[in-house]
Amino acid sequence: MSIKRLVEFDKASSQTEQDLKHACWTILSVEDDNLYQQTLCLALKGLEVNNTPVNVVTASSAAEASLILSSRDDISVILLDVVMETDDAGLRLVDTIRSVMGNNRVRIILLTGQPGMAPHEDVMKQYDIDEYWVKTDTSEDQLRSSVTSNIRTWHYLTELFNAKRGLQMLVDASRVITSKRDIRSFTRTVLLEIAKVIGVSSEGGIVCAHHNAYKSIKEAEVIAVSGRFSKHQSELIQDILQAADSKEKSSILSLLETAMNNQSHSFSEGLSALYFSTQDVDKRSYIIYVQTPEKLSSAHIALLQVFCENISNGFTNLALFNRLSQLAYYDTEMNAPNRNWLEREISQLDSSALSDSILVLVDVKNYAETAVMLGKRYIETLMRSYHQVLLFEFSRAAAICRVDDNQLALLFLESDTVDSQRLARLTEKKVVIDGVQHTVLSTVGEMSLKHIVGSAASEIVTTAQIAVASAREKKLSYTHFDVKTTGEIANRQLILHELYGAMTSANELSVALQPKVNMLTGKLVGAEALIRWVKPDGKTVPPSKFIPVAEASGLINRIDLIVLRKTIAAIDALYKEGIRVPVSFNVTCSDLRNETFVEEVWNSLDSSSIEPSLLEIEITETQAMEDYDFINPILRQFRQRGIKISIDDFGTGYSSLSHITDLAVSTLKLDRSFVSKLSGDEKQAGVAVCEMVLRLANKFNFEVIAEGVENDEEKLELIGIGYELAQGFYFAKPMALSEFIKWAHKRSQ
Repeated sequence: MSIKRLVEFDKASSQTEQDLKHACWTILSVEDDNLYQQTLCLALKGLEVNNTPVNVVTASSAAEASLILSSRDDISVILLDVVMETDDAGLRLVDTIRSVMGNNRVRIILLTGQPGMAPHEDVMKQYDIDEYWVKTDTSEDQLRSSVTSNIRTWHYLTELFNAKRGLQMLVDASRVITSKRDIRSFTRTVLLEIAKVIGVSSEGGIVCAHHNAYKSIKEAEVIAVSGRFSKHQSELIQDILQAADSKEKSSILSLLETAMNNQSHSFSEGLSALYFSTQDVDKRSYIIYVQTPEKLSSAHIALLQVFCENISNGFTNLALFNRLSQLAYYDTEMNAPNRNWLEREISQLDSSALSDSILVLVDVKNYAETAVMLGKRYIETLMRSYHQVLLFEFSRAAAICRVDDNQLALLFLESDTVDSQRLARLTEKKVVIDGVQHTVLSTVGEMSLKHIVGSAASEIVTTAQIAVASAREKKLSYTHFDVKTTGEIANRQLILHELYGAMTSANELSVALQPKVNMLTGKLVGAEALIRWVKPDGKTVPPSKFIPVAEASGLINRIDLIVLRKTIAAIDALYKEGIRVPVSFNVTCSDLRNETFVEEVWNSLDSSSIEPSLLEIEITETQAMEDYDFINPILRQFRQRGIKISIDDFGTGYSSLSHITDLAVSTLKLDRSFVSKLSGDEKQAGVAVCEMVLRLANKFNFEVIAEGVENDEEKLELIGIGYELAQGFYFAKPMALSEFIKWAHKRSQ
């Protein structure tokens, strides 16, 4: 509230008595002596204070005075006799006025004809009175002077009281309106609070309307009404004015137009037009029309003007809130509800409604490729066109939202409104963009929410996305949600939680060693370290269960560091047992991109006594080729230090000969998928691939080892082709370090 507004409000409140009451000061004479009562009235006759006459109201007892005081609050001074129906009736009335009625503004002058009954000093100490006179000692001049002084004191106190009460009303009203977050509830509340602030009776009324700059004021859209207008079902201002005669209608419209044109509040007798604008935020303006049976006092106008500043702030805050809500809950490109909106709607459904709801997720294929090929504008136009197709074909959907750049979600609140056959046709849908027909290919997933009642809304949407992603990976175009997915996700989350604990434990994660042998001599030539997880209860978690979780959660790098340390510890233990063979472990591209991991390899070698040639790194062919320019220099650093490098699963990737010839590796590991064909129906194809890999290895001086050998036939075929080194269950399964040492010693005998 501005200083100017406070000053204006204070000036207006100083006119409160003259505006709101009859044009006089009222004092009350409470006296059971009728003759003395008449004397007082005669002495005060013709008295004026600030050019306003004084009117005397009389009562002959404390009880009668109480009734008068309880029915009016314009009494400024009380001339009160002490002794009336009882010896202390006047003193009791003082207590009633101050303590019961709570009136601390009225000035009380105590009069007594028997000073001995109520000693002056005691009364002034015990009672909240302003003056105490003995009747026989009071002159007419003294009476008139004292009454004048106390009227002025009461007037100043009343000004302060009215100002404080008005400001409190504004504070309370402002607090109420700021809690509203939609335009209709906000405006309804504003109307109610205006009525309280200025006291609009049932004969008056208030209207709030939204004005469009391109239309006349008569066509302003009514948002809220109160008072006499509440009985009308009105949509426009002109509907409100139907009952008014032509002169009144003209007067009202003129006032409203003045307010709109001047963009300010306008007041006339019994009518007020309040103007508010949020043009800077949402290009809107509002007009509030107030009609009262009587002309508003200057104090009420001042109150209203001050309150209007809070209303204006309220309109602006509401516009900003709605703008933020628009940004938070709507996709600006498509002007459609977004994921936040969908999650909010799902969270507000009760169990019964949720059980009957269906969520459909449409995942548009080739979104990124199309954006790169044809541009951002084109792909967004395509998505908008596709959204319009969905709106037209699935009008019974509660909402069609954009939950990701390439994903739209359809929410159906009644399962019997879902046409699965029509949804299935969304996997291949034609849309027209700039007159050109475009085919949109999608993966569509349909999910009944009854399977996941009790889950958080965000989890429900995420589960749907996972289900569609799973379908996409399986090359499915349309899928019904499988409730097992929820269980699988929960199980993976449990594995992830337990994996965190296992990584801090000294014993849960370990390595098992699988021998690599020379098939011709049976000699041990190396080993591969493989991660193993045994929980405290003795249960084993297979790598196929926890490694994908570790990769998805970003824990794989930390696990590979653990494997590195345990591999070096195993090499050291084998060396002490006289078993001097290289031990390999698997790394990923992300490991090699991680400076911490590479430094850990160097630090581990520096802090141990093992020879670098006893440590071997295995990386898959696909990973080595995916980021060849970055990975190969790092592999060269390892080779220069003496560390061996193996390409795992060789033959399954997409290596080019130019890269293979320059790749910093020492060994190629023939993938077991080719080895397995040596003892199956595709033996001829298997032999051809195995021969090709061996020739390639011999050509470029790579060592070659066949992995996954499981039977004697595969072993003999490999030997016949020319392979010497191999690993697989045929020779030995992965073993704990202690078992491997025993196996190796036994093998050497």
